[in-house]
Amino acid sequence: MGRLTIWFLLGLTLFAVSNHVGFVNADVGPSESECRPYIEKAIHELKTDGVRDGSGELQSDQPRGDDDDDDDDDEDAKSANDLDGDGIPDDEDDDIDGDGIPNDKDDDIDGDGIPNDEDEDIDGDGIPNDEDDDIDGDGVPNSKDEDIDGDGVPNSKDEDIDGDGKANHEDDDLDGDGTPNHEDGDLDGDGVPNEEDEDLDGDGKVNHEDEDLDGDGVKNDDDEDLDGDGKVNHEDEDIDGDGVKNEKDDDLDGDGTNNSQDEDLDGDGVPNEKDDDLDGDGILNEHDGDVDGDGVPNEHDHKDSGENADDDDDDDEDEKEAVKKRSKREVDAAPVIDIEAPPSPAQEFPVEEEIVKEESAEEEAAVKEQEPEQEAEQEPEQEAEQEAAQEAVQEQEPEVEEAEQEPVKQEEEKVESEEVKEEEKPAPVEEAEEEAVEPEAAPKEPEVVQEDAVESEEAKDEPQAEAAKETADDDDDDDDTKPEDELLWEGIIPENRRSRQHITELLQLDEEFNAREKATDNVAEIILRDIKRIYENAVKPLETLYKYRDLSNRHFSDPEIFSKPLILFMGPWSGGKSSILNYLTDNEYTPNSLRTGAEPSPAYFNILMWGNETEVLDGTQLAADYTFSGLQKFGQGLEERLRGLKMKSKILEKVNIVEIPGILEVRKQVSRVFPFNDACQWFIDRADIIFLVYDPAKLDVGPETEAILDQLKGREYQTRIILNKADTVKPEELLRVQGALIWNISPLMSSAQPPLMYTTSLWTHPYQDGAPARLLLAQERAFLRDLRTAIDKRIEHKIASARRFAVRVRNHAKMVDCYLNTFNNHKTLFGNKKRIADDIIDHPQNYHIYEGLSTLTNISRYDLPDPEVYRDFFRLNPLYEFKKLRDTCTYFRGCPITKLDLAIAYELPELAGKYKKMSESALASIEAQQRDGGAQNQADPKKTS
Repeated sequence: MGRLTIWFLLGLTLFAVSNHVGFVNADVGPSESECRPYIEKAIHELKTDGVRDGSGELQSDQPRGDDDDDDDDDEDAKSANDLDGDGIPDDEDDDIDGDGIPNDKDDDIDGDGIPNDEDEDIDGDGIPNDEDDDIDGDGVPNSKDEDIDGDGVPNSKDEDIDGDGKANHEDDDLDGDGTPNHEDGDLDGDGVPNEEDEDLDGDGKVNHEDEDLDGDGVKNDDDEDLDGDGKVNHEDEDIDGDGVKNEKDDDLDGDGTNNSQDEDLDGDGVPNEKDDDLDGDGILNEHDGDVDGDGVPNEHDHKDSGENADDDDDDDEDEKEAVKKRSKREVDAAPVIDIEAPPSPAQEFPVEEEIVKEESAEEEAAVKEQEPEQEAEQEPEQEAEQEAAQEAVQEQEPEVEEAEQEPVKQEEEKVESEEVKEEEKPAPVEEAEEEAVEPEAAPKEPEVVQEDAVESEEAKDEPQAEAAKETADDDDDDDDTKPEDELLWEGIIPENRRSRQHITELLQLDEEFNAREKATDNVAEIILRDIKRIYENAVKPLETLYKYRDLSNRHFSDPEIFSKPLILFMGPWSGGKSSILNYLTDNEYTPNSLRTGAEPSPAYFNILMWGNETEVLDGTQLAADYTFSGLQKFGQGLEERLRGLKMKSKILEKVNIVEIPGILEVRKQVSRVFPFNDACQWFIDRADIIFLVYDPAKLDVGPETEAILDQLKGREYQTRIILNKADTVKPEELLRVQGALIWNISPLMSSAQPPLMYTTSLWTHPYQDGAPARLLLAQERAFLRDLRTAIDKRIEHKIASARRFAVRVRNHAKMVDCYLNTFNNHKTLFGNKKRIADDIIDHPQNYHIYEGLSTLTNISRYDLPDPEVYRDFFRLNPLYEFKKLRDTCTYFRGCPITKLDLAIAYELPELAGKYKKMSESALASIEAQQRDGGAQNQADPKKTS
């Protein structure tokens, strides 16, 4: 019977085919466009036909039909947009395949049984990875996704960015977009074109600090294709891929060093003085018409190319005029060559473009013809010119010396006559500077004028004379441009300055500690990611649900988690805060030193950060920085009071240092254009250690200081007091001054113990005569050790900060729930709910809200905001629009408040123990390697030598 059925069906099929052919021949059947929707629907059904079981394998043999309604529901739920059928779209689902493992920890995100690193469709959306704009299916496009393959490792630290199983340096398609690296305009898939990308390969290192610019595993010095664009360096018009042509690029190899100062111009690992091809264009220097690749022929090039460059002062006027004409011709021709987008302007100038090309071709031909002749005639001509120049200089030297000496003698006689007239009356500083330093009078011997005398004398040492000259020049040039309150050092370098070597030793800034710190830094990154995970899973849901950010300015996010340790200096005006910062960063007596002096300094928040070059930043630049972006919420008034200073200081590689404006106690409260105390609180919440700096002559404590000390509540264990300038106090009076300061401050701090105090003088000035030098130096060393301890404990401080924030969010959620329960107990069916809510909010004491919450939850009343704060909060967010805590619980996800309690009680405290164990293990490994290396050196002394 089965065989008959098969033959019968075969016959029907042949009959249908023959009829179909007839219809086709008759041009009667449906068109391709009409059939296309049905074909696509059939393909889609084939893709989604199988239903995955718990093992992740497709079960394609299950019956499909219209008889079972449940099967239809399952098919609708398990569509391409919701792989596991849990009702959550894949781009919002933390667990796409529903296996209970979050996507960022799942080795098989789509549950198809194929590991991610071998899967051609990681998120199971039917789109291959090389065509998928969202490889991991998290709803964030690859160009904006910080973790493209969803493996939980940020792109900047991921050794396989696109999750294809190939390491980045072996991957022909780094970002998995289907475009090979050498053709890809965005190599790392971060949405920034290569020519604008400061981190070309997405490894977290900026280009000028990256030893492997294109991430191909070959160091820059050995890489024949530096930017990975498929063109070898000597054929590449843009070697470093920064979008600037080689002839116009001030940094040819992209190493962050200007060409004029770069010891290896083309980045090939061969120093300029030994490089046969200086600019890396494939043409040997002796045959290269433009040795340094700057677009200017050698005979017109006045810049130092790294070889024996000619002296700029010996160039004749004809060459200068030729350079001007050439540069003008280039400027005029540039718009014609660069215009591409609008067709009409490009068609208007074809004649000029041809003329420019012909002129450039003629110049190149002329240069090639003149090269042999110039090489032959260059040596005798140069020798003759040098001899003539030397003779002219020798003839002019006596005249110049006499011309220089006469004004100096006249000036000295003038000053002496004025001293006779005014015996003991000191002249004003500005007048003395004008008289002592005249333009073009004596440039080789600048004179230093002190405040106590008007004598004109030569500098005792060259550094002091140069510093005084630079200061005088800056004052003359910048009087009209710089405001008086800029960051500026004004003073004279003292003699017999104290050594700073102990700072380097006690803060462990030497090279020998680098290996140990790198090992602990790797462990720290793991713990910081754990903190972020706990925050995202346990704290943020309730923070968002109960709108904690509308209640408090204390926020917690990535900048607070991953930023460097923050050292905070506060205290009255002219206490020596700026001097301490200059002392720690070795920035004393430089043009960019923080301003110091007896008068009150400008009311700026000074922020010191690390940078490759010294740079002064304004408030707008600082507010745009990742670490300090949270300051934008305090408005433009605060931004105008922010001052930043980047410098290449060893201590700033490890920490950021902030100086709060000096506190000036006044009888009447001074109105400010920004919330000063809130801004101070922002820095206090993020500080790892806080120093209150006092001058022995200014021990008064007023309302401003009292308000600041009140903000330190809960941070007493991180607060220190520095009695600065202690060498100005007689030893017999020093104990009395210390006692008075402790007596004034301790009652204002909510700690049973007085704060720790350091009595010292923190600058390189020598101690005054009679000062207890041994005591002051011992206290300074204790201060530096304490500062180093704060740096070492930055992870513990991050954990403590995260736990404090979690406690505040929990208390806020329970407070809102208490208000809400009180409202539900007093509302009636026909009552006015707004009036009832307002009465509860305005009079919480009548409903015993604070007392009831403290009794039921063991939350201290002192850890809760005042009723006025919640009055403003509920005016912004109506009380009856919130959910009760019990209503936020679900069967599958549990209760958010329970997760938060577990994070506070167990998860965050356990991170401290985890960090300690991992750090000890890493340090033990480093010490073992060092011992093994030392043993090998002793065994084979030839290697050591």
